[in-house]
This record gives sequence, C-alpha cells and structure tokens, in this order.
Amino acid sequence: MKKIKFSLLLLALCLSGYSQDLYKVNKSTILFFSEAPLENIEATNSKAQGLINLATKKFAFIVPIVEFNFEKSLMEEHFNENYMESAKFKTGSFNGDIITEENFKKDGTYEVEVSGILTIHGVTKERTIKGILTKNKEALSIVSEFDVALADYNIKIPKMVIKNIAENVQVKVDLSFELKK
Repeated sequence: MKKIKFSLLLLALCLSGYSQDLYKVNKSTILFFSEAPLENIEATNSKAQGLINLATKKFAFIVPIVEFNFEKSLMEEHFNENYMESAKFKTGSFNGDIITEENFKKDGTYEVEVSGILTIHGVTKERTIKGILTKNKEALSIVSEFDVALADYNIKIPKMVIKNIAENVQVKVDLSFELKK
C-alpha cells in the first residue's frame, strides 16, 4: 500500500502545476467478467486510486490486485495465487493521456480516448481505450469498457481449467473524481 501511495504522490507532483484542474479518485468500481462454457467468473474492486489533470490531459490510476472480491472464496484464492500472482504483482495500472481534442472547460459529457500504458501481471502494453467523461462542477467521472487478452499479459490458464476461464476478460471501469484542493 505504501508503494501505491508513493507512486500517486509522485504523479501528483508531476501533475500539480494546474491544481485547479487536478482531480483525484474518490470512488471507484473496477469489474472484470469472464464468460466461459462451464462457469462465468466476476469480481469487483473498489480500491482504485488515481488522478486526472484536465489542463494537461494526463491521467493515471492504480488498482491493488488483492482487493478484487469474488462470489466464491476459492475463486478469489485461485485468482490471487495461480493467475495474477498478487504477492508478486501487487497492482495493475494505467498511465496515459487523453488524446481527444477537447478542453473540458464546460460541464458536460464527452466521448474520450485515452492512450497510454496498461500494466497487468508485470507486463506493460500500449493501449488506446475509449470511454465517457462527465464533468459537473467540481466533480467528474469516467466510465469505460474494454477487453484484456490474458495471453498478452502472460496470465497462464492451466489446461485442466481452460473451459472455466475466457481467454479475453471484459473489464469495466467506473471512476468518480473530486477536485483536489
């Protein structure tokens, strides 16, 4: 947890030149869903932290892997120990830029694209991800939905459970931000 807070502090220092446009996550829901022939797997995480600077269009968030909650405790155990190796790879993260041509000065809802580095299971990949940014006074939110190919991030699925886990996992992100004062 100290690593997470330290990383965010460093990011805040980099982004703080425009504090009136700097927002921090105050509520988060990260959901992943795996649809497979034998069983669907779903988990949620409400412990993401992050910052966004609308002036510089820089955006970053970090998710503690061990905080994903499952319906079945055995699934959670397998997720952390066998697939995500959360003792070794403690966090997932995204760090990038909003590439949409918009100044976000007015309240409203904007379709946005974010381009940057998605890190999962110790593997970093460049990604461009679409989402919806809603700005309302001193708050904003970002929602997005995208797929993650497990093989791209060296997440191995044992052959004996190959029908239990999809090769591509659907990820939904819902982040609420408040103006950082």
